[in-house]
Amino acid sequence: MEKEKSVNIRIQSIEETSVNNNCGGKNLSGLSGNTLVFQFKDNAEISLIKKTISVTVAIKYRFENMDLFQAECVVCFLVDNLEDILTYNKSNNAITFSFDVIPTLVNASFGTLRGIVYKETKNGPLEKYPIPLIPMKVLVEKCAVSMVD
Repeated sequence: MEKEKSVNIRIQSIEETSVNNNCGGKNLSGLSGNTLVFQFKDNAEISLIKKTISVTVAIKYRFENMDLFQAECVVCFLVDNLEDILTYNKSNNAITFSFDVIPTLVNASFGTLRGIVYKETKNGPLEKYPIPLIPMKVLVEKCAVSMVD
């Protein structure tokens, strides 16, 4: 019987790649939790050479066809034994994990983005509207995973 392997994952870096707050000078009198629209994106890039999985997450706040706020960050996770938890088939570009690591990393990355959004919207018209909880299934379904080397 094969012994179960443990996986050591830690955050290597966090990069706030963009923040755009465009609320100034706009009529936001009708702004509410029901009128605010959120759009999000997420993707993961795997580097076997660097033993990293970099997760990019972004959120956009829209109101009455106006972009009010956008933030994006990249969270780079160092995975000591990355080659032990995934299989990469170059012929069809298929990546298979021995356990579901991507949901955990995407969840941690959106938590990081929530902190950035909180910091950047504090004391402004969007202060009362943190990133909503997005079902994990939806986040993972939208997440594109690719190899970079």
